Order: sequence, then C-alpha cells, then structure tokens
Amino acid sequence: MTMKASAKGIAALPTYWGMAGVFPGELELWRGDEWANKVRFVAEQGFSGGCIGVGDLRDPVRRSFLAGLAQTHAQRQAVHLGVRYQVESETARERLAAEITTVLEARREVPLAFVCIVAEGESHRFDRVISLAEQLERLSAQLAPVVERCRAQGLPVVIENHADYYISDLIELCERTPGLGIQLDTGNCFLIGERPDLIPEAAFPLVQSTHWKDVYVRPNEQSLHFELTGATLGKGHAGLETIFARLLALHPDPASIRMMIEWVPDPQRDPRECLADSKRHLEKLSGGIFPVNKRSSRP
Repeated sequence: MTMKASAKGIAALPTYWGMAGVFPGELELWRGDEWANKVRFVAEQGFSGGCIGVGDLRDPVRRSFLAGLAQTHAQRQAVHLGVRYQVESETARERLAAEITTVLEARREVPLAFVCIVAEGESHRFDRVISLAEQLERLSAQLAPVVERCRAQGLPVVIENHADYYISDLIELCERTPGLGIQLDTGNCFLIGERPDLIPEAAFPLVQSTHWKDVYVRPNEQSLHFELTGATLGKGHAGLETIFARLLALHPDPASIRMMIEWVPDPQRDPRECLADSKRHLEKLSGGIFPVNKRSSRP
C-alpha cells in the first residue's frame, strides 16, 4: 500500500475486483459444465464478477444461471464485445447495434459492471494498409453510438489495449469518442513494446477497468521479440504496485474503477498456490478488504 492510498483513505480504493481468467486445467473446472464452473469459481473465490460474452446473455439457461449467481453472490459481470472496423460495413454496424440491444435488455435480469470492446481483425497501429488515423476514425465512428446508448443507461464502455495499440493511441480514441474509457491490460503493453509502469499520465483518468496481469519478460535476440510467461500478481515485471499507486494518484474517482484480474499462472508454481498468493497481492492493494465476498474459499 502506498502513502498516497493511505492519504486518500480506504473509501477511495477500488471496490470492484473481478476475474477474467485464466483457468488452468489443474483447477479441474472442465469436469461437468465448464462454463458454469468457471463463473461459479469466480464468485466462490470472492471476486465481484467475471467475464461473459453476448452469446451467454442470449442463452436463457446461462442467463438464468447468471441471475441466480447475482442473487447468491452479488455478482456483476463484464461483457466483452468484438468490433470489426477494417471494412466499412452496414452489416457490421447492425450486428453491433443488435448486440448492444441484447446487453441492455439482459441487464434487467443480469447485473452488469461494464462493456469491454476489443478491436478484431489484423489491423494495428503499424498497419501499412490502413493508417493509424483512419483506424481511429473508423473505430470512433462505430463506438460513438454504442457509448451513447450504454451511457444513457449508466453502463460504462471501455476499449482494451489488445496488443494492437499504444495506450497513447487509446487516449486519442477516447478524445474522439466522448464517454469512452480504457481497459488497461498490464500484460498486453509488453506485446507492443510498452512498459506498463511508464504509460502516459493522461491515460490514468480514462482507466475505467483493468486486466490486472503480471508476466515475466525475456528478450529473445534470435527471434527479435519478447518472450512472456505468467507470473504471480505482484511478482513479475509489470510493476503492478507502481501502476496501482499512479491510478490512485491520478484518477478522479479510484473507487469507481472495475479492477479485473487476468491471472496467468507462473509455470514454475502450482496454480493453486500461485492464485492464493495473487489474492494476497490484491488484499494488500485493497487495504485488506479483499475478498469482497466473505463466503469465498481459498483454492
């Protein structure tokens, strides 16, 4: 815990800690209904919610399961959507609009925390076919009506740095698209050559959610890329405590941030022990209030 966090007080700390994955086979969640087991596991481990897709909200059985879990474990789910923008297409816009309608209608039954957008396809900031400026313009055009509809119902919309854009690019996208926030994936930064602990200060007020991830980084001069392996949260090279301190210092409302972990286990450790230590990292950051769900159990 940082002095800045202490100065702001516990009330200023994030209160939503979710889990987007990963679920290694050693947890044995594949026995039976794997989807239900994963969603239930997130709740039973004390997290505020997990990560679902629009298809889960369309499925009446899954929708009912999520509604029940919200009643018993106070869960609020994050919904992930993919957006294809490389080719201007009325069909793509109509599909996205229909998916948002599904999300907003399902929200009456299933409590939702936010909508996360991932840019789909092969374009990225280094694309030599579609310029970065054009990519951001197309993304903003597709996302603006989504953000407007969701914001009208109090549902935040964020876009993730999905190993395709610098955080500075997403800052520009948010400036073009009022109301859009950033989902900061602390591991994905390395995949595009960024250090997550050195991202621009201007990003932090825009961060509305995270994929709180830690990794070990090793440069490979033969293949000319970074090799990343999973790490216990707080033990890798991401600099999570530094990032968290900057969030608290620079965000106008730290308590509102939806902190989702995307835990990738250390391959040298037993996943259960790795997760237990990762949860202790979250407890340290959150001033001892994690787990949120006091009925949770250790892995």
